[in-house]
Amino acid sequence: MVGAEADPQRTLGTYLGVFRPTLLTILGIVLYLREGWVIGNAGLLGGLAIITLTFLITGATALSLGSVATNTRMGAGGAFALVSSALGLEAGGAIGLPLYLAQALSVAFYMHGFAEAWIYLFPHHSHALVLLGVFTLGTGLSLVSEKLALRSHFIVLIAVVVALASMGAGVLNPAPLHAPQLVGEFQQADFWEVFGVFFPAGTGIMVGVSMSGKLKNPRRSIPLGVLGAWAVAFVVYAIAAIWYSTSISPETLRNDHLAAVGAAYFGPVVLVGLMASCFSAMMGSLVAAPNVLIALAQNRLVPASGWLKKQSRSGTPRNALVVTAAIAGVALACVDLNGVARIITVFFLLTYAVIDIVVLVEQLLGMISFRPTLRVPVVVPIVGAAATLGIMIHAEPTLAMTSLVGVVTAYIFYVKRDVETPWETVRSGMVVALARWVARAVQQTEGPQYRAWRPDLLVPVTDAAKLEGQFRLVEGLAHAGGSVRLVAVVPPEGRQKIAADLEDAVLDLRSRGLVADHAEVGVSNLVTAVDEGLSFLQGAIVRPNLLYVDASTTDRDTLLGLEGVARREDVGLAVFCRHPDAGLGREKRVTVWIRDQEAGLATAVGKSNLDLLLLFSLLLGRCWQAEVTLATITSPGREEAARALLEALRAEARLPRATLRKVIVGDFEQVLADAPRADLHLFGLPSPLDPDRLCQMVERLDASCLFVRDSSQESAFA
Repeated sequence: MVGAEADPQRTLGTYLGVFRPTLLTILGIVLYLREGWVIGNAGLLGGLAIITLTFLITGATALSLGSVATNTRMGAGGAFALVSSALGLEAGGAIGLPLYLAQALSVAFYMHGFAEAWIYLFPHHSHALVLLGVFTLGTGLSLVSEKLALRSHFIVLIAVVVALASMGAGVLNPAPLHAPQLVGEFQQADFWEVFGVFFPAGTGIMVGVSMSGKLKNPRRSIPLGVLGAWAVAFVVYAIAAIWYSTSISPETLRNDHLAAVGAAYFGPVVLVGLMASCFSAMMGSLVAAPNVLIALAQNRLVPASGWLKKQSRSGTPRNALVVTAAIAGVALACVDLNGVARIITVFFLLTYAVIDIVVLVEQLLGMISFRPTLRVPVVVPIVGAAATLGIMIHAEPTLAMTSLVGVVTAYIFYVKRDVETPWETVRSGMVVALARWVARAVQQTEGPQYRAWRPDLLVPVTDAAKLEGQFRLVEGLAHAGGSVRLVAVVPPEGRQKIAADLEDAVLDLRSRGLVADHAEVGVSNLVTAVDEGLSFLQGAIVRPNLLYVDASTTDRDTLLGLEGVARREDVGLAVFCRHPDAGLGREKRVTVWIRDQEAGLATAVGKSNLDLLLLFSLLLGRCWQAEVTLATITSPGREEAARALLEALRAEARLPRATLRKVIVGDFEQVLADAPRADLHLFGLPSPLDPDRLCQMVERLDASCLFVRDSSQESAFA
């Protein structure tokens, strides 16, 4: 999106690209054909309330649009581009689809208005043939040239001004003015139904925004053009409401949609203005909707994207235009004017709500990157979002809920499709803000957090290649939402290669769903690197609580030194002794060796080295889908007590019922030689630590072993 303003197709300025098409779309069909009906049902005060509510909602969204537009370089697609830049392509696509459909359906809406005016002039003409004629003409002109549609706006603007002048001059007619009906009786529709019919008058603000891909300077043009058109249109509609209520009786307004023609000074120019305005708004929508569809296609968010995004040499999106015309044609055949108005009202309200929410989120996060040149109070997007969602659900509950379900479904679809957003979004800011909140909460928490314990591993690395064979074990130990930090001693001459190897290892761990990172430390040895790393991370939000050591790549002195660091820093210790041939086997059988507790479980809990053994058995059982066996060696006559101990451990630690229990009577050394086969054996780490003894146990068992020692930070019984 950077550099978008240098695009050679960006040729439109504020007046031609935003203000004029936006104003002409707003001052269209509703002004001539439906505002009188609104006043006839609601009265002057009720009508002004509906007009004000509509323009308050669209005004809040216009301000939000302007705020976001002045904070970013906008790409093509208008509101789609704004939402995508903030929340990603998944959210942009989900809201871009209803926005596109709303603008495509607006084509049918304005065609219906044109046909009503035409039939008023020529009552014997076929309504269906008039719709077909205007549909063919409008589509044909748009296919010839997008710029032709925009250039026709000047003629239309003159016609609209003359029509409004004729209506205003109607006060000079012989028919006397009368006192307005202040509050209507809503004889033909209730307040919200009337609002739903009138609201499309405000949806024109999206026309100019949708041309964002063709604007020379969207950052300047969008806020100036949209807000300028919004303000002028609001004044015109308010004055027209007074004119309708004082010039025409409520009964006539309710039953004659073209009553303004008879009350104007010269009625025919009102019809000309109406038809010109409807035709212009139709052409504007035929230009705006395909530009949204092209933006969706360029990001591969719709089927047949390659075909849809093609444009003619002059920049006219002909394929997207054909699809838009087809949707409008179906709507013409199936739905009347009021029905189309209700549908596009819901779609536009939904789009407005999302835009307001984007601005609200950006403001609440307070990120330094959000510094728009048009700043709006936080109450603006709050009021805008609340009003749009509330009115949408209240006025059209069934259609609103269907639309919301459709948007959520589209979002889930795009997420599952793994749509990649090639720019940073506000979601990263939301994550950072949440992390900061968590950091403050963690700093206020004192003492061990047994129930919140997660395995956060610190893994000293001397050779990243040798770590590859242990990824499944590391994955299993950090399986429950834990993390892995790799730390290596890096000599200056080998820094580049080791850093690259560590990065590859981290990417592999992340691909397994783990939180992983790495660090290269320029110190003399691995013990110093781990010691300094743990000390440095003391104040971190997620401090390592488990030191994982590969005994096969660690010499005796280093292993003893790392044990001392683990004791001093109060972190758990896991020493892996890999069988040179079997490795981790099939990762289907794990045996956990529990020391017989003659004093009973109550005395053992919190004093014996049990917590990590039981927690690791649970983690590996879940990750590997392995069969876990709790085994203990006891003396003759204690079999029942030992079985009771294992069952109590399983129950108190809430291990799965499928966990096996095995009691073996005999001498420890003899039992090891005859122990049942397993892919991995878990033992408490003997004290004092004897590295040679660990290697001997691997040989006796003919399988890999993991030796662990608890810290004060975990509990299997919490």
